[in-house]
Amino acid sequence: MTTEQQPSTEQVVYTGRRRIDSTRKLVHWYRPLVDGALEEREFGAPKAYAGAPIGAIVEITRPADEPNMLYTSGQHEPRLVGAFSDQTLIEQWRVRDRAEAQRDANERRIRRDLDGIPEEFSAALDVLARHFAKLNTPQRAALMSLVTAKLLRF
Repeated sequence: MTTEQQPSTEQVVYTGRRRIDSTRKLVHWYRPLVDGALEEREFGAPKAYAGAPIGAIVEITRPADEPNMLYTSGQHEPRLVGAFSDQTLIEQWRVRDRAEAQRDANERRIRRDLDGIPEEFSAALDVLARHFAKLNTPQRAALMSLVTAKLLRF
């Protein structure tokens, strides 16, 4: 007689979207909720579980033999089970989520608008970036204003 292992369930709190710099993609982030306490560690997923709003508590189920995987559909699919109670933290997550989504949209638009730009322009931007890296914040702001003013005169 074999005993089949049962899948494990855990509760996580959806903290919103953030980008993974190496992939430049927005990822949905979660923090485990253990005995009512939010853990510091986070993990990301390409899609939001159960269409959860920020601050939602989602119950996820992992296969017993694959603890790093989780069910995304069927009888063990993620489901909403509550809401996290710290409204201040939830609002911080919402602000960060909106900022990340806006930054992502801006960068996609810029990449689309600059698609096909000659290589010489990219090289010029790289030179400017190297110079900017050597400056402190006020100097960067001043140089940015100078560069913008000069370019708009043409």
